[in-house]
Amino acid sequence: MIAAARQRARRALHRIGLTPAQIEAVSPRIREERRQLDAARALLEDCRAQLRRALGSREPEAASVLELTLQERLLARRERELLAALETSLASALRPEQALRLRGLPPAALFDVIARLSG
Repeated sequence: MIAAARQRARRALHRIGLTPAQIEAVSPRIREERRQLDAARALLEDCRAQLRRALGSREPEAASVLELTLQERLLARRERELLAALETSLASALRPEQALRLRGLPPAALFDVIARLSG
């Protein structure tokens, strides 16, 4: 995690007001869900690279491009679902006012918090 991301995560965690006990309770669950998200992102990136190569060829094969495009959309949807589940999982361990502050974080700060909690 780069310095700017660490600083964003610290500020966001301070703003949310997570207690050490909450961090300890939520970290293992967040860690597992983060692994799933990272795996989904790796698949998505691989699919996008394949799609770029297929489209970059002299004569792109329509069936291959269509299949990769559909796969890319499904993987992108899965990534969004996993990120939303991760946010919901984190919010479920918080008090209502903390969950509200969590939902108010910008996406970059939210992901920095998730990265920090997943160690």
